[in-house]
This record gives sequence, structure tokens and C-alpha cells, in this order.
Amino acid sequence: MKARLSLSILMCCGMFCGPSAFSQEPLVDLAAELEEIKKKEQAHSAPDTHNNSAPSTDTPANSNMRAAPKSGGKVAGHASPVQAHEVHWGYSGEGAPRYWAQLAEEFSLCGEGKNQSPIDIRDERAIGTQGLAELDIRYRDVPMKALNNGHTLQINYPLGSYIRVGGKRYELLQFHFHTPSEHQKEGFNYPMEVHLVHSDGDKNLAVIGILFQEGQHNPALDILLERLPKEVGKQEVHSDIGLNPVNFFPGNTDFYKYSGSLTTPPCSEGVYWMVFKHPVEASIQQIQKMNEVMGENARPVSPQNSRDILKSWAEQVEDTRPYELY
Repeated sequence: MKARLSLSILMCCGMFCGPSAFSQEPLVDLAAELEEIKKKEQAHSAPDTHNNSAPSTDTPANSNMRAAPKSGGKVAGHASPVQAHEVHWGYSGEGAPRYWAQLAEEFSLCGEGKNQSPIDIRDERAIGTQGLAELDIRYRDVPMKALNNGHTLQINYPLGSYIRVGGKRYELLQFHFHTPSEHQKEGFNYPMEVHLVHSDGDKNLAVIGILFQEGQHNPALDILLERLPKEVGKQEVHSDIGLNPVNFFPGNTDFYKYSGSLTTPPCSEGVYWMVFKHPVEASIQQIQKMNEVMGENARPVSPQNSRDILKSWAEQVEDTRPYELY
């Protein structure tokens, strides 16, 4: 039997649930490894004023804000923790993905990891299966919390929206966008991709990737485009409207599954990835507007190495036996 995906949108009285539903903090900050080190170092010299109210896949700094090396030369070797804080990672120049592993010891997996994301997904390399766990999705409509953290446009979610994979619950923490797509399909990048980031109680991560192609206007995307954050690093809350990511799901929910990593530093591995086979559409004007805000924020693909890519559907085997006439 084909792996089944169930979609549900949970509603409370009125349009949104009560205020108490939005006061809980997320389970995990995806940049926790680096942030914890920063806090410990800052605690020796000054009180910690870091605001953890908005979860992020990225350090909330502008990707264009990169300190020039004191020597004037290129980044080389592993930087000390102090140097790492002076150089912001990004997608171009001396903070580009090819240098991430050299910016800080905590980023070493960005260069040494063997199970890195994104990857180029090719059908001929993927294995059709009937044994993938059922994916059950239950997202609520909630007020939109929008953040431009300098690396991406991100929508933060309170606890209460989740997926179940094989009976295990993963809370939706946030979703964010990349232009162009980070995952490739058959060697090509799509113009945009959205990542839905989930975590279980043990901080194991599960991420859903949805590709966008140029096509029909996407009404759900307009909700974000009409309320783009005005300041980098400042979360804006819109209590009158919500952007539920279920509206980005394709009609056909076949997906690829593989074991990968975060696509931003510290590139931690062990992330359960599910990338939908079929893209959804957005107009070229919408995609261009997203790109104008975020810029080129896609990490290049990594080798598949010895990993298996699984399909949520079994391949149909064509019967090539000759017909018998009676």
C-alpha cells in the first residue's frame, strides 16, 4: 500500500485559539550549539541580553554583515571562537558556504559531514517502498509571527501544531524560505523552496521540503508578501491573520525521505528529511519579490554518499510478457 499522508487543520473558537495557546516557547533553537557557546563567553563579561523568543534556523544577523579579516587575507583553517563571532556566515563572499567549516570549530560538520543537506534527488537513485511510516499532519491556524533574520523570511509557530511520523510526534517550530531551492531535482534547482521545521521532545528534527515552480498566482504566499517584516532581526506579530503552511502542500503528497542535516551552520546531522516529489506554483512576480527580500540564500547540494533515498510510493512494474490469444 502507498504511504498515506493525512492533513488536518485544528481550529478553536473563532478564527484563532486563545492567548494562552501562544505563550509556550519552542522545543529547540536550531542554532543552539553556537548560541550556547556565545552565552557562556558573554556571561563572564556582561549580562546575557540575547532574546530567545523567536526560534530560528539561522543566527539572527544580516547575511551581508561580514567583518573583514584583520589580516586582509582569505579565511583559512579553523577560526578561534572569538574570530568566529567576528565573521558572520552567509551565502557570498568570505562567509559563503564553502567557507562555513572554517569560520568556527562548531561548524566543522559543514565541511567534514558525510550526511549533509541539501542533495540532488534523482528518481533513478531513489528506492520505491511500501514500508515508509504514515505521515499525519495536524496544523492549527495561528496569528502570524514573521521574522526576517537576515538569512531568510521565517514564520514562527507556537506549540500545538505537529506531524506524526511512525507514531512519533514532532512539533512544528517554524517554516522559512530559500531562493532558489536548496534541493535539486534531476540536477536542477527550482526557483524557491519552503522548509517546515519540526522537533520531538528529544530535539530530534524532522523537516518537510516543498518546491515552488513558476506558474499560477499563489494566494497563500500573498499573506506574507503583504506583511513583510520591516526590520531585520525584529519579529512582527499579526494577530488578525495567519499563514498556515498546509496551504503550500501539493495535491499529490508523494515524498522522498532521507537522512540529512541542517542546511545552515552548524550543519548538524541526523535530520529526518521529507521532500515532496511534486512542486507547487507561485507567480514569477511573487518569487521575484521573495528573492528581492532574501537574496540568493541556497546552500549548494552535497554528495549523496552511501545514503539511501526512499520514495513513499512503490514503483509500478510493467508486465512485458507477450499477450496470449485464445
